[in-house]
Amino acid sequence: MTHRLSLLMAQCGKSGHQQSRKGRELLSRLAADQGIECAEESWSPRGREGPPVHPALADSHAACLSHRDDKVVAGLANCPIGIDLEHARPRHAKRLGELLEWLPERHVRQAIGQSDDQLAAFYRAWTLHEALYKLACAEGNPPAAALDTRLSTLAPQGSIHAWQWQANGWTLAVCSRTPELCITHYGLPFHAQHRQISAYHPSTFSG
Repeated sequence: MTHRLSLLMAQCGKSGHQQSRKGRELLSRLAADQGIECAEESWSPRGREGPPVHPALADSHAACLSHRDDKVVAGLANCPIGIDLEHARPRHAKRLGELLEWLPERHVRQAIGQSDDQLAAFYRAWTLHEALYKLACAEGNPPAAALDTRLSTLAPQGSIHAWQWQANGWTLAVCSRTPELCITHYGLPFHAQHRQISAYHPSTFSG
């Protein structure tokens, strides 16, 4: 079976209610593209632990949401998935040293410190931690916090595979246990194509 992930991004208001409502609208649109009717009002409510669920979706389908500022991204896959979207904050550049100390793995901190754009590299690491956390939640084994995950669990050392986009201050990460994930995306504010990455490859945190 081919494992597939469809991503759809759109603008929305900045309140949690607006982001949640838009996200569920996008999920219903993705489901409709696959011939599945998912009424927007039947998605699990905002605030429920774990990824969104819908009674019309088969157990083989996994829905996921992430939002930041005025954008929300929705994903619908036929395998467990984790996604995270972040937007660069100028204030983070001023306290980057402190933020780097939050990251649990020394080799990741060192690689970011050697990057030509340390803030962008930090967001690549941060979104990977968040996506790993959401994948674990989708699999029913949530860690206590996102930074309890480890980038060393990514392939080739580990069994989890990751893809990232980064442009114009935005970073999006996807994590799955499926190495050959067919990803289609609509509305993403990225000119570059996504790339499959490894936490141990120098290019992951260079640039």
